[in-house]
Amino acid sequence: MRREEINLRKEYGMYLLDVSKLIVGGAVITTAIQLNTDKFLIITIAVSIAVFFGIFGFIVLTFKKK
Repeated sequence: MRREEINLRKEYGMYLLDVSKLIVGGAVITTAIQLNTDKFLIITIAVSIAVFFGIFGFIVLTFKKK
Protein backbone atom coordinates (compact mmCIF):
# COMPACT_ATOMS: atom_id res chain seq x y z
CA MET A 1 0.00 0.00 0.00
CA ARG A 2 2.79 2.45 0.86
CA ARG A 3 4.56 1.89 -2.48
CA GLU A 4 1.36 2.62 -4.41
CA GLU A 5 0.95 5.88 -2.49
CA ILE A 6 4.47 6.98 -3.44
CA ASN A 7 3.94 6.10 -7.10
CA LEU A 8 0.61 7.94 -7.18
CA ARG A 9 2.22 11.04 -5.67
CA LYS A 10 5.04 10.86 -8.22
CA GLU A 11 2.61 10.52 -11.13
CA TYR A 12 0.52 13.43 -9.85
CA GLY A 13 3.62 15.63 -9.54
CA MET A 14 4.75 14.75 -13.05
CA TYR A 15 1.24 15.47 -14.35
CA LEU A 16 1.30 18.95 -12.80
CA LEU A 17 4.70 19.67 -14.37
CA ASP A 18 3.39 18.56 -17.77
CA VAL A 19 0.33 20.78 -17.41
CA SER A 20 2.54 23.78 -16.65
CA LYS A 21 4.51 23.16 -19.86
CA LEU A 22 1.32 22.82 -21.89
CA ILE A 23 -0.01 26.12 -20.52
CA VAL A 24 3.08 28.00 -21.66
CA GLY A 25 3.00 26.26 -25.03
CA GLY A 26 -0.64 27.18 -25.54
CA ALA A 27 0.04 30.81 -24.73
CA VAL A 28 2.97 30.96 -27.13
CA ILE A 29 0.91 29.39 -29.92
CA THR A 30 -1.99 31.76 -29.21
CA THR A 31 0.23 34.81 -29.50
CA ALA A 32 2.12 33.41 -32.52
CA ILE A 33 -1.02 32.97 -34.61
CA GLN A 34 -2.37 36.29 -33.30
CA LEU A 35 -5.67 35.09 -31.84
CA ASN A 36 -5.48 37.87 -29.28
CA THR A 37 -4.50 41.52 -29.48
CA ASP A 38 -2.97 41.79 -25.98
CA LYS A 39 0.00 39.42 -26.17
CA PHE A 40 1.70 40.69 -23.03
CA LEU A 41 -1.36 39.95 -20.87
CA ILE A 42 -1.74 36.42 -22.24
CA ILE A 43 1.93 35.58 -21.74
CA THR A 44 1.92 37.08 -18.22
CA ILE A 45 -1.15 35.13 -17.14
CA ALA A 46 0.12 31.90 -18.70
CA VAL A 47 3.55 32.17 -17.10
CA SER A 48 1.99 32.96 -13.72
CA ILE A 49 -0.29 29.92 -13.86
CA ALA A 50 2.53 27.73 -15.18
CA VAL A 51 4.84 28.80 -12.35
CA PHE A 52 2.11 27.98 -9.83
CA PHE A 53 1.55 24.51 -11.31
CA GLY A 54 5.30 23.93 -11.60
CA ILE A 55 5.99 24.84 -7.98
CA PHE A 56 3.04 22.77 -6.79
CA GLY A 57 4.26 19.84 -8.92
CA PHE A 58 7.74 20.02 -7.39
CA ILE A 59 6.25 20.22 -3.91
CA VAL A 60 4.17 17.12 -4.56
CA LEU A 61 7.21 15.29 -5.95
CA THR A 62 9.54 16.18 -3.09
CA PHE A 63 7.10 16.07 -0.15
CA LYS A 64 7.68 13.04 2.03
CA LYS A 65 4.98 11.94 4.41
CA LYS A 66 6.30 11.01 7.85
